[in-house]
Amino acid sequence: MDYLPRSVLDTALSRLGRRQVLDRLHALRALADVRGLRYVDDAGRERIIESTLKPWILTSAQLLAFHRVVWLLADALMTVSRLYWHRGDVRRIIRFAPDRVAWLRAGRQPAARPYAVIGRLDSTATYDHALWRRDFRMLEPNTVGVGGVHYAPAACSIVMDVLGDVLAQAVPGRAITATPDPRQLLMDELGAVARRLGRPLRGVALIENTDFTTGTDEFQELARYLTGRGLRAVVADPRELTRRGRQLYAKGVPVDLLYRDSELEEFIAMESGGRRLTALRQAISEGRLISGLTWEFDQKSAWELFTDSRFSRFFTAEQRRLFREHLLWTRLVREDRVTDPAGRRVDLVAYIRRNRRRLVLKPNTLFGGEGVAIGSEVSQSAWERELHRALTGRQLYVVQARAEIKTDVFPMASDGGVRRIERHVVSGFFFSSSGIGLIGRFSGLPVVNVSRGGGVIAALWVH
Repeated sequence: MDYLPRSVLDTALSRLGRRQVLDRLHALRALADVRGLRYVDDAGRERIIESTLKPWILTSAQLLAFHRVVWLLADALMTVSRLYWHRGDVRRIIRFAPDRVAWLRAGRQPAARPYAVIGRLDSTATYDHALWRRDFRMLEPNTVGVGGVHYAPAACSIVMDVLGDVLAQAVPGRAITATPDPRQLLMDELGAVARRLGRPLRGVALIENTDFTTGTDEFQELARYLTGRGLRAVVADPRELTRRGRQLYAKGVPVDLLYRDSELEEFIAMESGGRRLTALRQAISEGRLISGLTWEFDQKSAWELFTDSRFSRFFTAEQRRLFREHLLWTRLVREDRVTDPAGRRVDLVAYIRRNRRRLVLKPNTLFGGEGVAIGSEVSQSAWERELHRALTGRQLYVVQARAEIKTDVFPMASDGGVRRIERHVVSGFFFSSSGIGLIGRFSGLPVVNVSRGGGVIAALWVH
């Protein structure tokens, strides 16, 4: 069997008494605090990110299969970045303001690996059933400042500590470990980029916009991890980068490469505020930024290129099969005639109005579930307002076929006891030039995101 049935772990957990389960849930939360599963909300309040007691457990066959899926999509996104410069029809779907295009020209990356990327591809995939190969959809790309690089291994370590004995009894004689560590993917990518550039790797700056003090809180933990593996690692604002000759400095510390949380739009805003980012610009032109500016092409509207037959000739037969079977029909919202999911030419705006219950509207480049409207969850009048905003506002939107977001039931502490609570779940596949990792997320809401009160699911690997 190439998957572990849900009943295996559910049965093992059911053998625990309610007091035992409650004690382990309390231990789970205490360790989450100690190991840095923290989020800062918009009011500046810090909260512990909830983690499930029941993990996901993947087989080697599943990891290999999704490794292939993720790499096919990563290659397709790289193809989009190349097509953009040569085709007007691509530029009408993948759109950048002129000030962003100027930066992108300076940051164009070579086609060969390493990709200079730590990205994440979100999916509806779940793993404890026989249809796992067929029954999933890839939701959207996120290749800049991805969340969870620290949270994923922290959640795995916590569950292994709290539930290790139960896991050993559930799957006797087989080793269970964490899925590949995205922090190690980052280490590997840093090393690969340094080798391509022919320079030693001694120091790295983790750059983030310090004007923002809310959201995920991972960079300090990542810096500690990198330092523990022999690198000089410093967390710095892009405005704190300087140069002396060929040497790059962050807060006065010599560094060789940059790993970023900030998007290009933030760099442009910093310069508009009067601070020219000379050191950053030069580092980008030298290929020393991860994720490189190539990965600004991770707009949700890229899915339109993948799901419209007009562009199919630019992708391999294997990629086209993946697109047909596992990608959601997606179109950039605009006044135009396009093909619908059945391949018929339709007026896009009229189609969106008529098919509210089957569709979702999303901002094209925002993240964290911000601005997402699920047609089946809102009234027709509210849907019309969202569509008007998408057509007339400054923010571009996409319309996408509504995905079936699966649910699972988890034991959770409630009112001093334990309840089995149903939650929506999604997968996030980390990827680099060399491998993939995985984080699960859960929420009581159909838009599943840590920033909207969701939590994380540890993803383990049974060998």
